[in-house]
Amino acid sequence: MYYNSMNSTDVVPYKKTGFDSNKYIELQSNAIKERVGKFHKGKLYLEIGGKFLFDPHAQRVLPGFNPYSKVLIFKHLDINFDLIFCINAKDIVGNRMLSNKWISYMDYVLQMLKDFEDTLGKKPQISINLISKENESLIEEAIKRLEKLDYKISKRYQIEGYPKSNKVLSKQGYGTDDYIHTESNLVLVVGAASNSGKMSTCLGQIYLDSLNGKDSGYAKYETFPIWNLELNHPINLAYEAATIDIGDYNVIDAYHKDSYGIDAVNYNRDVDAFVIVEELAWQFLPEDNFVRSYKSPTDMGISKAGFAITDDSVVSIAAYREILRRKGWYEQMIARGEGDAVWIKKIEKLEVKAMKYIDDKGYDINIEI
Repeated sequence: MYYNSMNSTDVVPYKKTGFDSNKYIELQSNAIKERVGKFHKGKLYLEIGGKFLFDPHAQRVLPGFNPYSKVLIFKHLDINFDLIFCINAKDIVGNRMLSNKWISYMDYVLQMLKDFEDTLGKKPQISINLISKENESLIEEAIKRLEKLDYKISKRYQIEGYPKSNKVLSKQGYGTDDYIHTESNLVLVVGAASNSGKMSTCLGQIYLDSLNGKDSGYAKYETFPIWNLELNHPINLAYEAATIDIGDYNVIDAYHKDSYGIDAVNYNRDVDAFVIVEELAWQFLPEDNFVRSYKSPTDMGISKAGFAITDDSVVSIAAYREILRRKGWYEQMIARGEGDAVWIKKIEKLEVKAMKYIDDKGYDINIEI
C-alpha cells in the first residue's frame, strides 16, 4: 500500500529520528582510522559495502541517518586513497536494472563513475569481475566504451567452485587476473551494486601482492546487516529484502559464535568466502599481518551503526515500511517481465518476521514517524 512508485534513490522526510548520525560518523571515523593503522607496512584494501556517495537505503531504515555519511567520514579522515570500482560482467550482459526508472545498466554505471570523480576528485580504476568464456566477447563493447573515457580496465575471471575451490589461491585462480596498480597505501574498493565482486577483488590483490613480497591486508566497511542486532530485527530483514534479487540472506556468523560465544549477524556470501581469508592469511601473509587476527567474518568488518541507534521503535517501524517498499519494487519488476515471482514469496516471509518483532516489542505500527 505504501510505495509502489519507489525508486532506489528515494529518501523519506521523517519527522522523528531513531539514529544519531553525528555519533555514528565519529565512531565510524575512529574505527576506520584505527584499522588503517593496523596495516602500516603495506596496502589496506578496504571494501566499502552498500552505496558510497549517497545511501538512501540507510536513510530510509535509520531515520536520522545522513545519506552522505561515507563521504563525510573519508573527508574527515584526511587520508589519501586510491579507488577501485567493481563491475560484475554478468550484470553487463544481463543489463541488470539498478533503478526503477528506465536506464540501462551501463548508462547507470557511467553516471556513477562521473559522480565519484565529481565528488572525490579521483578517477576510479575499473575491475570487471566474473568474466567467463561465455561472456567475455559480450562485454567488449562495454570495455571499449569505458576505455574511450580514459578508464583503466582490469579483467578478473570467474573461478569454478568459488569460494570453496582449491584453485582460488593459485595460478589457475586469482593468478589469472590482471593486477590493479595503485599508488596509495589505502585502497577503497567500491562497486556498481551488490554482488559486484568487491571482496574477491580485494583478496585477489592481496594474493598478487604477496607473490611480489608486499604485506597487504583487507577490511570491510559495511553498514548492513548490523552485526549486533538480532537476526530478525526489521533493519536486518530490510537489508535481506533489498538483496532478494541476488539471493543474499542473513545468517548468524558461526565463526564468531565459536570464537567468542557471541551472536553476530553477517550475510551468506561473506561467511562462505571467509575460508579464503583464512587460507590467504595463513599461507601467504606474515605472522604479524593483522588479517591473521581475524577469527570471523564479523572481525573483518568495521561497523558502528548499531551503537548510534537512539530509538529502536522508530527504526523498526521504518525498516518494516522499507520491506513494503521493496515488495512494491519487485512487483513492478515482475510486471515488466524482469523479476521472479518467488521474490514476492520470500519478501512476504520477511514482512511476517518484521511484524512479529514489532508486535513482541509492543511498538505501534501505525505511529507517525
